[in-house]
Amino acid sequence: MLRLQKRAIHRAIPVACLLTLGVSSSVPADDLRSEDYAARTRVGLDHLYRLEYREATLFFRQLAERFPEHPGPPLSMAMSIWLEELFERQELDLDGFISPGYFARPANEEMDPGKREIFFDGIERSRSLAEQWLASHPGASDARYYLGACEAALGVFAFTIDRSYRAALSHGKTAYEIQKAVIEDEPDFGDSYLTVGTYEYIVGNLPWYIKWIAALAGYRGSEKRGFEFLTRAAEEGLLVQSDARVLLMVLYMREAEYDYALQMARQLHARYPENFIFHLNRAQILERLGRRDDAVETFVEVVERAQAGVPNYQKLDIARLRYSLGERFLALHARERALEQFEAAAADGDTPIRDRAYSNLRAGEILEGLGRYDEARTHYLHVRSMKDFDDSHRSASRRLRSLESRRQK
Repeated sequence: MLRLQKRAIHRAIPVACLLTLGVSSSVPADDLRSEDYAARTRVGLDHLYRLEYREATLFFRQLAERFPEHPGPPLSMAMSIWLEELFERQELDLDGFISPGYFARPANEEMDPGKREIFFDGIERSRSLAEQWLASHPGASDARYYLGACEAALGVFAFTIDRSYRAALSHGKTAYEIQKAVIEDEPDFGDSYLTVGTYEYIVGNLPWYIKWIAALAGYRGSEKRGFEFLTRAAEEGLLVQSDARVLLMVLYMREAEYDYALQMARQLHARYPENFIFHLNRAQILERLGRRDDAVETFVEVVERAQAGVPNYQKLDIARLRYSLGERFLALHARERALEQFEAAAADGDTPIRDRAYSNLRAGEILEGLGRYDEARTHYLHVRSMKDFDDSHRSASRRLRSLESRRQK
């Protein structure tokens, strides 16, 4: 998002919600897709989409105790760890995901070894349970689905955390083949369309100069089928409907189908009003649509909710957001709104020092343009009193000389 939460988002659930699981003894799963299990799982998934990751991890750990033979809970727990990591890295930004070079950049930080171990242990546990289920229920589509989901999880982890594209494509291809076989045998198995659709779109969008290599290696896909399958997952999936809508929102943005992207963002935010990311997504898409005033006011709504302590909005790091938001407002020709953000950033001791210096500089420039010269001068002097960042001192000194020349005239 043009450095808006330049790296991005999620997690926390009330302990009372755990009571819905019951903490009693082990309950074997007679059907991996029973409505009882699905209903309980949706509670945990809702916590994830409300940006409550750590509590979601605990929730799925409790669910694993209740359904010890089910491959779903350890997989969901692993995905909670992965999403929390992306949130803490601020890597869930929509502008980043639609940027062609976003995933070409190396990861900026290493994942905590303990968290990595928990993630991979959860995937391995899920895979083992799915294989055990298949041994006693040969050909079961639901168990095969979880085997494919484990491969998909390893693929997205390799892609987003380790930036290992070869591993990501390898796991992705295996996941695709497993899920494709599931829907060939059972066309109404809606959740499998998520992986199949994602794979089809990604492979169908490979650059021309590597697409022929991918084809030789057996990788084939179709953008059109990708959208069709993801739409089907969003409409018919048992547990992946929100996941599919998130992917559709991102892909519609990539394809400049902004009206459809906005529709997805609105549906997601209506379903999870505590999720400030979906609120920010709405603003970003409105910006792409050229609805500048609506975009600005939507961004401001997010900040105001965070400042008011609206549940889970308080997880938004406003101190790191304000400067980039001010720059964004300038680009949207909302000078007064930009000034509000720059002045707030300049006055906030939690603002990163470089952002604070440049917020003072930008505030001074706007105030100077408004004819409020004394206020502008104060901001320029603040810049001079701080560490020099990329010639910020020289810029402030030039503006001060300009103000002095005005005074002499």
